[in-house]
Amino acid sequence: MLYAIGTHLAEYKARASVDSSDSTNLLHQDEYARKYGFSSGIVSGVSIYSYMSRSLVEFLGVDWLERGSAEVRFIHPVYDGDEIRVSGCLASVTEEGTLCIDYQATNSHGIACAEGTAALPVSRQTPEPLAGNYAAGRRKMHRPITIETLKVGEELTPIKSPFTWNIHWEYCQKVIRDHHPVYHRLMHPGWLLSQASLILAANYAMPPWIHVSSSVQNYQALSAEGEVETRGRVENKYEEKGAHYVVLDLGVFSQDRCLSAIHHTAIFRIAPEAA
Repeated sequence: MLYAIGTHLAEYKARASVDSSDSTNLLHQDEYARKYGFSSGIVSGVSIYSYMSRSLVEFLGVDWLERGSAEVRFIHPVYDGDEIRVSGCLASVTEEGTLCIDYQATNSHGIACAEGTAALPVSRQTPEPLAGNYAAGRRKMHRPITIETLKVGEELTPIKSPFTWNIHWEYCQKVIRDHHPVYHRLMHPGWLLSQASLILAANYAMPPWIHVSSSVQNYQALSAEGEVETRGRVENKYEEKGAHYVVLDLGVFSQDRCLSAIHHTAIFRIAPEAA
């Protein structure tokens, strides 16, 4: 298929909703969100990424799920019931033939809520990360998290999640309402990214926190039931304008094959003036 620079992605519209089954972040609840200056509970960044991925899959197909990449930054809160419009275009093509996409999500008022870039190279990225590249941490789960005690390079205790078609059907059909037929046989990229939030919340006793951004490199599109394991380490920590950030370097694996490598950034201490 030939691609022309400037070609628009098919616009995708979704009615955003808070995932009631996601209890890992108190900011999804109205009571806590209002304490930090939000009008109500906010929709998770993982769900927003899930909505945004639909346009990428429509434009780039299964190839993107198998070897593509995406970066996304969340820049404005999305609330339950907001209409999200996803759009984008082919921004450039490298000399090697990699397709580079700019894409974004706006609400019904035209305010940009998230934006990012995506890419599809001609061939798979090598070498593929190995589970052994991420040593398993052995520290206590749900341990306190502060800028002082958080250590760059700290190995996270891995988490394991069952992946079944029933679980996946619940996610696609009821949580994000993405009915694309490709997900009858392949894992949704949003479900995969949700593992990044799960390992963060499993390792640390998280206060209300904000998903800031994620960078995802896909390596395999999972097509079989089984156990998914997420491993990783603390890549960075920093303070900016009173807020405390953590960056995780993660790998998600199934039967020793890497599904995706993820860099996941979150605010774990919201700046006092944000309240």
